[in-house]
Amino acid sequence: MATRFGVWNEYGRLREVAVGTTDGIVVPSFSPAYPPEIQALTRAHEGKPLLDVEGFETILQAVQAELDHLAETYRRLGVIVHRPRPYTDAERDFLSSLQRGAYQLYPADPIWIIGRHAIECQFRQPVRNKEVFPLRELIAPLIAADADARVAACPMSAPLIGGGGAGPRLEGGDIFICGNDTKDILVGIDEERSSSAAGVEWLGRYLYDDGYRVTGVPITRDAPIHLLGALGAVGPECALIYRPSLLNGIPKPLRTWDLIDITLEEAKATGPCLVMIDPQTILVPAQLPRIAEELAKRSLEVIPIPFASVSRFDGGIRCATFVMRRDA
Repeated sequence: MATRFGVWNEYGRLREVAVGTTDGIVVPSFSPAYPPEIQALTRAHEGKPLLDVEGFETILQAVQAELDHLAETYRRLGVIVHRPRPYTDAERDFLSSLQRGAYQLYPADPIWIIGRHAIECQFRQPVRNKEVFPLRELIAPLIAADADARVAACPMSAPLIGGGGAGPRLEGGDIFICGNDTKDILVGIDEERSSSAAGVEWLGRYLYDDGYRVTGVPITRDAPIHLLGALGAVGPECALIYRPSLLNGIPKPLRTWDLIDITLEEAKATGPCLVMIDPQTILVPAQLPRIAEELAKRSLEVIPIPFASVSRFDGGIRCATFVMRRDA
């Protein structure tokens, strides 16, 4: 069933997305959530346009080329594609007293759509909270056209230099929608890097009246940030998984699923951060041929996407894709 607005799973026919961009990247202040290479970059060049950092012009060109290729692949496959507009000066300065910087590489995270609900997230890294502004504009016409659509924002946390402070944290990359036949939502918990138990509790209360069951999934720090760095849907009741990342083992809603184990190296190379075009077609990072082979064995049409340059910045294909509409 086609819909004007909403996302009920990660495998229904994909209709409309926004894809990230390198435009206007300013190196953020240090955060312990970043991988070591990015931590070193932030310590040395905080507040500088990344294009002005020696050695990064070529890297950014490669990243933008991969993002443009991803956008063109979606268009070729019949998906409507948007790109986030540049920040205004005021938006760029938003929360800069807490953390400098600006980027829009990974537009999936700021707003996560669950069913008919657009959930505006609350990041542990203050620099990322400004990303919501251009994305609001992209989904506003879809929401206005659908009387059932709803918008909610996770409560803002208390300000504290370095990204701490009391209050819930909820980051889109931690949210895993189990699918049409269940109302289960899994949310990763990492009290040092991303979503918090308080954020999971808020989401569960908000979605309760729609019948959703929200379960927190504590994750370890050895795998990439976010639950979707360790778990990625590749069809109804089928997923890639890096098991050691899940502190409490396999969550109950997944215990009857077909789970395809991946290595830590594959997780760090953004293996689980895939995007399905429909139940038979999937985009896979080209640098992970073993995963592509495993999915082909399950009769999926695998489309390899060059993404090694983008992945260097700690995000995959799904992170770079804001899913705005899917068929239920």
